[in-house]
Parts: sequence; C-alpha cells; structure tokens
Amino acid sequence: MPKSNNFDLIRLAAALQVALMHAVYLFGVTGRQWPLELITELFPGVPVFFFISGLLISHSFERNPSLRDFARNRGLRIYPALVVCFAVSVASVWASGYLGSVDSTVSAWVKWTLAQLSIAQFYNPAFMRHYGMGILNASTWTISIELQFYALIPVLYGVLRLRRLPPGRCNAVLLPLLLVFVLVNVLWQHALDHSRPLFAYLGLSCLPWLYMFLAGVLAQRNFDLLHRLLGGRFILLAGVYCALALFAARVLHWRFDNSLNPVVFAALAVATFAAAFTAPSLADRLLRRNDLSYGVYLYHAPVINLLLYTGAATALSGLALTMAATFALAAASWWFIERPALSLRRHPVYSHQPAAAVPRPA
Repeated sequence: MPKSNNFDLIRLAAALQVALMHAVYLFGVTGRQWPLELITELFPGVPVFFFISGLLISHSFERNPSLRDFARNRGLRIYPALVVCFAVSVASVWASGYLGSVDSTVSAWVKWTLAQLSIAQFYNPAFMRHYGMGILNASTWTISIELQFYALIPVLYGVLRLRRLPPGRCNAVLLPLLLVFVLVNVLWQHALDHSRPLFAYLGLSCLPWLYMFLAGVLAQRNFDLLHRLLGGRFILLAGVYCALALFAARVLHWRFDNSLNPVVFAALAVATFAAAFTAPSLADRLLRRNDLSYGVYLYHAPVINLLLYTGAATALSGLALTMAATFALAAASWWFIERPALSLRRHPVYSHQPAAAVPRPA
C-alpha cells in the first residue's frame, strides 16, 4: 500500500462530521440556520472509521504478525490519549460544580474508571445521567468496538489463514463471512425489539458493525485491483454516492447515522477508498502528518456537555465554541500525548514524521 495517502485527512473529516452533527443536534442549530447539515449528514463518520480500520489494521497485521508488537502498537494508539481525555473530562465536570449536586460512591467511581480505561467505554454511571446530554463522552462506545476488532484480527487471520490464501480463495472466504454479518446488522436494525436489553447489548458488541470492518479487510486484500479501478476517481465517485444518498434519504427515507443501510455503506466505502488515493499527497500537504482526528473525536462531547450544563452558549455560539475548544484540545492531545506515544511503536507501517523527514531507502 502506498505510504502517500489521504487517510489522515479522511479520518479528520469523519471526526468533524461526528462532532458537527452532535453539536448541531444538541444546540438546536437546525433548518435554515445550518444548511450544511443537509450535506454533512449524508457522510456518517463512524462507518467510515470502521471501514478504514479494517483496511489499515489488517494491512498492519499482515506486515508484522507479531502479537506482542500488534498489541503494543494498538494500545499506544488508543490508551494514552483516552486516559488523559478521561482525566480532563472529569476535571471539567468538577469545575462545572455538578459533582457537588449528586451522590456518588467510591465503588461507583472505581467501576466507572475501570470501564473507561479498559474495554467498556460505553458504561455510564447513574450519577452522571443528569449532566449535559446524560453521558460524559457518548462517542467512546466506538472505542470498545474498535478494541473488539483489534482482538478479532489475529483470530480471523489464524483461523482462516488469510495471509496464505491467494486473492481468489481469500475472496471466497471473506465475502460469505461479510454477508453473514450484513444479515446480522439488518436483523439487529429491523427484526429485534428495540425496547429489549438484548438490542442494546448486541449493539455494544462488534457484531452489528463487523461487516463494515470486514469490508475494509476485503478492500485491503484486493488493494491492487481497487487501486487501479478507483484511484484518482474520487470526484466522479463522490458525485455518484451523493446522488444515491440523496435518493435514499429523500425518497426511500433511509437513515443516515451509524446504522447505515449496507447498500449505501458499500457506496460510501468505495468513495472513501477513492478519496484516499486521489491526489494522495493532499493530506501530507495540508496536515503535514499531524493527525488530529482522534483528539477531535474524543474531546467534542465533553466540551458540548460542559457548555450545555453551564449554559455558557447556545445555538450557533455553542457550535462555534465547541469546534474551537475541540480543535485546541485535539492539537494539545496530538502534540503532547499521541505523537510521543506513537513514536514508541515497534515496526510501524506508517510514520507520523513530516513526509520530508521520513527516511527513504537508498
């Protein structure tokens, strides 16, 4: 896979989409006040993250199948920034004065902290349910899903022996598996009773979302073919996707959120792949390998909660303050937490040194 690509830029766009849509909804910025909502809602960020994760994580594991290195590298990507964000978020709740108005026990704090810093980021203690939107960081449930994906990759490659299979046989294995989990997603959305706990528990597992991740794995295994077909064609494919998405949204009334219809998701995945390899040096020129996407994704919800609880801003001012504070926190997270942590990875496939400073082979 070419080292020059736009994945950092695409992830930043996906994180911004999530942050913008949350702020638009929670601050009541709707209708003619926010016409860009009509466009941003057509490109849900979470499915894009899951597709890119499947593509890049499978590529990384194939390049270096050492379980120790894989676990170390994935942990360094997720946990340092997550731990600091949790501490900063709790500090913001304390500064708001909310904690003085609720009863909480030491055991509840220990349970919450262990959940947030392990694999159960979706857990929300009862004493936080009257703060802001009712959960301190509603976006981190996807981190639990990502961690499940990471745990599945070695199992997937070990059981199916994907590294040893030629492309044709690999597709014959992956495609039926992907379709099984498309069916799981459809059943979860349309056949289960949404009021039952089973629906919530299943949604917090990776099972309804696994087909999105597997689509990324499938794309990575067919990279050369897709690169020839889709590389450089983002404008055309984005136009096709927008036409399909508008038809699905306005005529078929399909939802455009995390539970994206699999047909639309397939078109979005194609457009995402094309975007990564159309003008592939664009991300390096704009971002200089500064990856703010994780910080934007982590910090926007705590910022929104603080503004909601304190009443410091509403509508457009709330949106503007959210984005400004989120970018500032994301930049600090990248420079002082994430980038130093990523420098400790072993045998990384991709370096976040500026492109000009990346050593080139003789």
